[in-house]
Amino acid sequence: MSDNKLIIDGNKLIRDAFYAIPDFTDAEGNHISGLYGAFFKLKELLAQGDIGVLQFTFEGDESSFTKDVSWQIERFKELIVSVEGASIGDEFPVSETVRTSFEEILKTLSPSGSVKELPKFKHTLKVTSDLGEVEAVFKKAAEYAGGNPERYVGYHLVSEKSGDEKSQAEVLGLSICFDENEAYYIPVINFITGQYLGQKLSELSRTASLSGFNMKEDFRFFVPAEMTERTDGYRQGDDAYKKGVRAFDTLIGAYIINPIKNDYQIWDICSEYLGIPLPKAGDIFGKEKLSVSDENKLSDYAGKIAAANFLAAPLIRKKLQKTGMEELFYNIEMPLSYILYAMEKEGIIAKRDALKEYGDKLSVRITELEKLIYEAAGCEFNINSPKQLGEILFEKLGLPAEKKTKSGYSTAADVLEKLAPEHKIVADILEYRGLAKLKSTYADGLAAFIEHDDRIHTSFNQTITATGRISSTEPNLQNIPMRTELGRLIRKVFVPKDGYVFADADYSQIELRILAHMSEDQGLISAYHEGDDIHRITASKVFHVPFEEVTPLQRRNAKAVNFGIVYGISSFGLSQDLSISVGEAKEYMEKYFETYPGVRNYQNRVIQDAKNKGYSETMFGRRRPIPELKSGNYMMRQFGERVAMNAPIQGTAADIMKIAMINVFYRIKRENLKSRLILQIHDELLIETAPDEIDQVSDLLTTEMEKAVELSVPMEVDCHTGSDWYEAK
Repeated sequence: MSDNKLIIDGNKLIRDAFYAIPDFTDAEGNHISGLYGAFFKLKELLAQGDIGVLQFTFEGDESSFTKDVSWQIERFKELIVSVEGASIGDEFPVSETVRTSFEEILKTLSPSGSVKELPKFKHTLKVTSDLGEVEAVFKKAAEYAGGNPERYVGYHLVSEKSGDEKSQAEVLGLSICFDENEAYYIPVINFITGQYLGQKLSELSRTASLSGFNMKEDFRFFVPAEMTERTDGYRQGDDAYKKGVRAFDTLIGAYIINPIKNDYQIWDICSEYLGIPLPKAGDIFGKEKLSVSDENKLSDYAGKIAAANFLAAPLIRKKLQKTGMEELFYNIEMPLSYILYAMEKEGIIAKRDALKEYGDKLSVRITELEKLIYEAAGCEFNINSPKQLGEILFEKLGLPAEKKTKSGYSTAADVLEKLAPEHKIVADILEYRGLAKLKSTYADGLAAFIEHDDRIHTSFNQTITATGRISSTEPNLQNIPMRTELGRLIRKVFVPKDGYVFADADYSQIELRILAHMSEDQGLISAYHEGDDIHRITASKVFHVPFEEVTPLQRRNAKAVNFGIVYGISSFGLSQDLSISVGEAKEYMEKYFETYPGVRNYQNRVIQDAKNKGYSETMFGRRRPIPELKSGNYMMRQFGERVAMNAPIQGTAADIMKIAMINVFYRIKRENLKSRLILQIHDELLIETAPDEIDQVSDLLTTEMEKAVELSVPMEVDCHTGSDWYEAK
């Protein structure tokens, strides 16, 4: 027997199984699909024959599990300990008795009393590194596809990081599938290099619709011809994808169809679209590097992924056609994936010395605040401990507190913000928290991401947010602070390369303008045509005072209402934002809706549409499912209504920004400029601009962003240049 040990988290095993397979119950009405799936997974793992020792752990917080999942976890534990030689927590050998007992348990859990084999991939796998045979495989793939856009060639590039930096990665092999019965795996060896395989894929992309998963990562090694040869921007209604071969990313397709599932993996695609279970990579390879893993396991797994991409692509495309999102997929999301890759590759320079100086400046102020807080408290304590902070503020100093719970007093930001105007110690604590986060997240945290080229290469994510907005990670540059001057100063750390400048452009009030367009409210539309200051105009109309006599407070209140309405804010939420009574907030909102009645009609309409359809929709057809609208919980339904009001606006803003990025990127390419698009932050684009191209880039940024969409109100873009990001912003 092998000594290979397998540690299984029982909580995760049950939960994953419960959500992965159709639900069913036993004779007593207990939901047992998770149990069945868990024992089926165990049977599959043990059938591989190289596991000699098992150990079950139950990690994580079980309080978040549903009642059904919790019951199945407890029943799972009971069934495990009922097996002779098995136990919970301790290691135990996988004897024949254990294997047989697990199979018998599986049969008793099955509704039919027998274990049904789940669907499997039908293909046979051929592994070859013979150059002649490999050339023949690519030729056969090209002949099969023959330029037909609906004939997909599934592939999977097996790659692995070869160093600490993002750019340091190597190809280990390529799997390819264009037949239900056969797949190929080509390992990198001798004449078969990663560069060779990338070149062959690029050539194949001219005659075949290549289908991969998370293709942005593959662009490090090859880019489809349609993207490298393109120079035109976005054209609405362009149906060229129906006539010619195009790359198809199964991850992006699945995400567009169901954006509220934000963690799609290839095994999710297999389960959801093919009904075929595919083990997670971690279950097969553990934590070992792929480059040293078993060759048979690696080629088999890679072959299955290529087959999954081959089989799933037409099914996902059919669903995109049915939901009216095929054009969104091909004309916006697919070209965008290449642009995001190009931006990641360029990166942005971050000065290490300036980052350290910034951190030192923060440390000085943090130390000053610590002293002030200790003096006001009359003692030293751990400011970062909510328990100690609560005791100091609400017991020792006697500040008014919200109800004390078992865990102590709440010291959340919203609680402290109410007290800050009246109590300096609280204002100091809030400033301390903000600066401490700035220091840990940015001054200290960003340094770890600066690579040998002095640039930070963030990862842009286009399959995370439910509304379609782009996010970024490692590091998250979308959260660069803007509220405080000290927070904004972090932008001074980011600079262009020698001799270049930054050109920075951002949309002015894009979501409010979209609201005006989508609501068709003539008052709001007229307000945008009247002048620059929409908040002052709104204050003038809502509070019935001449435009010139609007006070700063009235403008601030109107601004809060303007933006709050976009997000479906409640009168309670507005009262919290403006520190006024709920009654006053309700009165402000009523006056707003009297001034702009089309907005209320719009909100009622989109809520009802979402209730009828189950989803909201942007101007470009992007759907956002809203299951909360059918919830039995009142608070969840209210949340669903707010989502229904905001998702079409926020999603449309995301679509417009993506179109602008496509137009800006390809115009830079078309005009053969040295400047490069390097960052997208919410409604803002940043270009590293050559000194002799400043006027040209500023003009194209402004023009392409404003022309990205035609609304009933003017689109406005503010563009500035500077020697660092702070100055350009």
